[in-house]
Amino acid sequence: MELVYKAQMLTQGGRSGSIQSEDGGFKLRLSVPASMGGKGDGPNPEQLFAGAFGACFEQSVRHIAKKSHAPLRGCYVEADLSMYLTFEEVYRMALTLTVHMAGPLDQETADNLLERAKGICPYVDATKNNITLNLQAVLDTPVPA
Repeated sequence: MELVYKAQMLTQGGRSGSIQSEDGGFKLRLSVPASMGGKGDGPNPEQLFAGAFGACFEQSVRHIAKKSHAPLRGCYVEADLSMYLTFEEVYRMALTLTVHMAGPLDQETADNLLERAKGICPYVDATKNNITLNLQAVLDTPVPA
């Protein structure tokens, strides 16, 4: 296996602390969501996770579309993350990725792109069996029937 990238982030203060990249190029103060007892006055780890997951999955869709010469003209992802507390007081997450696609694609092709992207996305692989993942392809320029 060939190493292609390595990231290092520094955290301090937990959910109401801060994170920053080792090189200092990225710094962010975190906030506990109001629904979890915090002030909710800033970004939280779940928002960052949902955004990073969505960005990675979108890149996987674009990569698969390019490799297979699919007529994808553009896309964007809405990432909706939900956190649940089980009866055993264990936190669990569910993530819905709605991938909006532009181009002369039909629904079957769009759905196939998502399934194939799911097979190469490292975030999907890293979270297998420990997060509920729902995928939905939405055609922004549907092909007439």
